[in-house]
Amino acid sequence: MNTNNNSSGKFNSNRRNFLKQISTGASGLSIGSLFNSHSAGAKNQLSDKSAVSFVTGKDQREASYQALKPLENDILKGIQGKQIVIKVNMGQVKKELWLNATDVNFIRGILDFFKPVYDGKILLAESTAAGAVSTMQGFENFGYQPLLKEYNVSFADLNDRPTIPQWILGENFHPLKINIIDTYLDPNVYLISPTRLKTHDNIFATLSLKNVVMGSPINRYKQKSREGRNEKPLMHSGGNRGLSYNMFLMAAHGVHPDLAVLDGIVAMEGSGPVSGDLIEHGVAIASTDWLAADRLGIEMMGIDYREVKYLQWCADAGMGNDNLSNIEVSGPDYTKHIAHYKLHKNVETQREWIREDYKTE
Repeated sequence: MNTNNNSSGKFNSNRRNFLKQISTGASGLSIGSLFNSHSAGAKNQLSDKSAVSFVTGKDQREASYQALKPLENDILKGIQGKQIVIKVNMGQVKKELWLNATDVNFIRGILDFFKPVYDGKILLAESTAAGAVSTMQGFENFGYQPLLKEYNVSFADLNDRPTIPQWILGENFHPLKINIIDTYLDPNVYLISPTRLKTHDNIFATLSLKNVVMGSPINRYKQKSREGRNEKPLMHSGGNRGLSYNMFLMAAHGVHPDLAVLDGIVAMEGSGPVSGDLIEHGVAIASTDWLAADRLGIEMMGIDYREVKYLQWCADAGMGNDNLSNIEVSGPDYTKHIAHYKLHKNVETQREWIREDYKTE
């Protein structure tokens, strides 16, 4: 058995056990005890190699399919007895904001891969942050409807699902309760995170973890009053520093993908994650180690990884590999395809807390 699959499975098992212990409320495990329970697994995870598939091209459907093929054995082991949920990325659902959403042809390539190897119905899911608008509007506006006839799939608005209370960092370092959609912590779900490489206004870039973590808080879009309707902004409590910590904290709770598939064929730079500019980068990345995929994604975007603290913290906690020397990249030489995305205009503001905390220039 592939060593990367062993280490990924070990952590996946740990996150499920953690869920069982904390779902009873705030009296569950502390974060400190969580990391202690992972200590042995963390050491093994970081010492093992992680397989990342890298492809180049112009066709998004072909790229996502080809990116998954080298990972086939690990993926087939991972999906056994599980419900596949593909958590697409569409934070906003207006038709003119199509670049903020996962491209439908990128999804087609993923479904092409699973069609001959998975008999069950695959759920295409999202839990949009788009005000009082249903996720279903996004599936319609971004051209997903034909998939219902082409594949054995159905759509799921995860904002209609039950929730599990968790605790994150609030203002002034106070604990803050947040309601997380249960699908993101379901031990019977194989969670796939396909998203474009996109720049971001608070955390440098949107990658596979961010797609999942920021989708997980509930948006009660059917509630008429604005107060308490959308809990996703609670993740931003404490500013950019707080968002980075809460991203890490939710990943530690177990909110992270089982499979990352990153679309850099047609990506976004500048004023991401919603209103940025198109960049035809021509690359795609996939891995069952989501952290390794996100690490390579940061590299491909030309972003200084030293500034992406939440991923570094996840690596320190043993959630995956962020050391490029421990990441085995199949495909062409990725170093010849690195682009330097135009970052968000407020990037210096994003760096302020990092300079303050880490004494960087």
